Amino acid sequence: MIITQKYHSSQEIDPEFIESLEGLMKEHVPSFEWIKLKEKLSPENIHFTYYLFFGKTKNSPIGYAQVAIKNEERVRKIGHGLFAKKQKDRVKQILWSAPSSSQEGVVFDPAFLKAGIAKTEKIFEEYNSREEVKLQELMVGAEVLGHTNLSLSAHQSHEDIVNCLVKNRANYQQYLEGLEEAQQKKIKSIWKKVYHDQSWRIGEYKKFKECFGYKKSGAKQYNQLKKQSRLIPYIQQADLFLTFESPEEVFGIVFMFHGSPGQMFFKTCAVSENVEDELLTQAAIMRFYEEPECSKLRFLERTKFTSELASLGFTQKCVHLLELKA
Repeated sequence: MIITQKYHSSQEIDPEFIESLEGLMKEHVPSFEWIKLKEKLSPENIHFTYYLFFGKTKNSPIGYAQVAIKNEERVRKIGHGLFAKKQKDRVKQILWSAPSSSQEGVVFDPAFLKAGIAKTEKIFEEYNSREEVKLQELMVGAEVLGHTNLSLSAHQSHEDIVNCLVKNRANYQQYLEGLEEAQQKKIKSIWKKVYHDQSWRIGEYKKFKECFGYKKSGAKQYNQLKKQSRLIPYIQQADLFLTFESPEEVFGIVFMFHGSPGQMFFKTCAVSENVEDELLTQAAIMRFYEEPECSKLRFLERTKFTSELASLGFTQKCVHLLELKA
């Protein structure tokens, strides 16, 4: 038997459940504070509902679901000719999705997956029965799709995304040596450009503001970047900042996040055209290999899986978007 608890804000979730939730979500977000922050920064017309699932013999959550509810006003015409009137209707769009590395809206402990999905499908049906709900979509991983009756939906799409980089070497040098020769040469060539340019250096900071200290254009860059809405969550939540910089300016930043034991997340940001995304990714990987307790490195944002990332050792997973009501 699966029991469900419903919350209308992440702030309402009992603090005693947070540690267990972070364990359940360890491969998706660095901490539950990330979910709280993303809710706080969301547009005014979007609010959230959260579901925690509990097994009969378990006092900690065995499942988590997040629903983003977008509220809209639609105008429709009533009547014809001179007597026609316009009426505003409030409608809702429902998206089961979380601000995670995969955007999956439903996550279960594998031992409770089948029973948990059966319980969740009843919630899907409840939303579909509401007249004001005009659209309902579900983002799930392949493992969830295989346990739901919704897998035969005619309206679905899927995408292969990055899962993680598993640490299978003792250090970064051994990691490079384990890659194909062509990839090794490419990465060494990227690093060579950094080491040969005497004005370049690599920085490591605990606070975002510190990245720009004692640089000619530092204050200007800091004031510009801290106001960019797309960067605010990363600035507030990252616990380590890697930079490629010169005495004059910062060229690129890697936001690093330590998650549950074994997990590390990152986000790259090219500030200047002088720095390549490939270099920023390599900086994240190199720092990851310096962390003895971390065994998996993940993009914090959903990232499309490519042959380039496969050649770097990243694994993939498949996520599906199902249209439950249209």
